Amino acid sequence: MGMLKDELQEIQGLYGSFSLSERILQKIWLQGDFDQSTLRTESGKRLRVIDPGRWNLLEGPDFLEAQLELEDVGVVGDVEVHFHLDDWHLHAHRGNPNFSDVCLHVVLYPEKGSKQTVITAKGTVPELLYLLPLLERDLEDYAVDDALLGLEQVEDAEWMLRFMERALDERRAILREGASARWARKVDFARKRVQGSSWREACHQYCLEVLGYARNRAPMARVALSHRIEDFSEGRVEVEALFAEERGRWRLSGLRPANHPRHRLAQYVEICRMHPDWPERLKRVLDDLDDFKGLDGSVTGDASLSSAAFRKQQGLAGLAERIAQEVFSGAISAKRLNTLVCDALLPLAQASGLLEAEALWWHWPAGDAPERLHAFLKQSQVIDRAEPFSNGQVQGAVQLMIER
Repeated sequence: MGMLKDELQEIQGLYGSFSLSERILQKIWLQGDFDQSTLRTESGKRLRVIDPGRWNLLEGPDFLEAQLELEDVGVVGDVEVHFHLDDWHLHAHRGNPNFSDVCLHVVLYPEKGSKQTVITAKGTVPELLYLLPLLERDLEDYAVDDALLGLEQVEDAEWMLRFMERALDERRAILREGASARWARKVDFARKRVQGSSWREACHQYCLEVLGYARNRAPMARVALSHRIEDFSEGRVEVEALFAEERGRWRLSGLRPANHPRHRLAQYVEICRMHPDWPERLKRVLDDLDDFKGLDGSVTGDASLSSAAFRKQQGLAGLAERIAQEVFSGAISAKRLNTLVCDALLPLAQASGLLEAEALWWHWPAGDAPERLHAFLKQSQVIDRAEPFSNGQVQGAVQLMIER
């Protein structure tokens, strides 16, 4: 439907609703951020995406002149992206000649039961591809990525101004509530991951995904599923071969050298060769955290404590150093290690019943976070000398953005 009108849907997540725009669906298609290994259309035809097409910023189909293969036969045509199949009819595309060359209709939600046939103005029936079953991340993750990008591009959005008008204590309470919702969601997904595999394999998969960062998380996840941790530790995989497996799927534009997938894969190979038992080492470090546990089994720490006071009281610097050296042999930079701890390791520890980790997760130093997000929290007076930049504040701010 083009970029002049951006459809919005209110999505019910596990822990509250959030807005998802059709533009985000278009970005998923453009960037190929979905499983393309065994694509089949609803008619059963094998599909290969050679080029997703030119993103159309005007009226008409969302992508023009896409290059596809259907049953090994080359096809050049347009692609239209919708939330629901019926959106084709609601937007009156059948009678619009601009949509006559649509050869593929990409729809987020699979339809149940009978459905009305989609037909172009010249009487052709585009192939249909349902997107949701192909996504390798939760829809909310895509919304978060888009919100962070928006934060980099906007100085004073209305939702920011509304937040600033509240009292400081209220601002902090809002961030805590949002962060708690995100923590619960992360633990829930970690629990599903642990239930489907061992602690060792769950650590292996999560670590590679986080090393891929948001941009290359999906191809890293496929590498982790294709190769067990023993393949890395026993020298059965090489970096160039791993990189070649996902050739054409890596998102490399604008990447700093330190974030290039080759570099991240080499890091992980080195970690596994130095410490082939790194998941077990991590478990031993976490098992040593009895001093963190109160009588009720939860991590101690008054909620009124600043992150600076909590970190000093609980010795977080020493814990971070143990994880960096004893588990990962010093191969991961501090910021990326903090991201790994917060996005994967602490949720996995909670989901596995090793410890109650929410307080650690909240007060842990923030990992990779956009500078604009740091500036927003500083401008909001949420962080200062007594209250340093913490993961909990980042997570609360992200939740605030996607709920705005």
